[in-house]
Amino acid sequence: MIFKLAVELAVMMNVVAANNNIDPVLLERLRGECVKEVKRLNGSFSFDDAVSWQKGWEENE
Repeated sequence: MIFKLAVELAVMMNVVAANNNIDPVLLERLRGECVKEVKRLNGSFSFDDAVSWQKGWEENE
């Protein structure tokens, strides 16, 4: 099951990468911030969390 999820994640990442101009420095900074955020949420990170985080919304909004 984890293998299937990894394949789907790889597909999604390639679609996103193909359609965006990603700065390598910003990507590395984002990776570090994501590690912190996932740790803070104890491994539970949803698409809704990502939208809120990108928009700068508070958790309770």
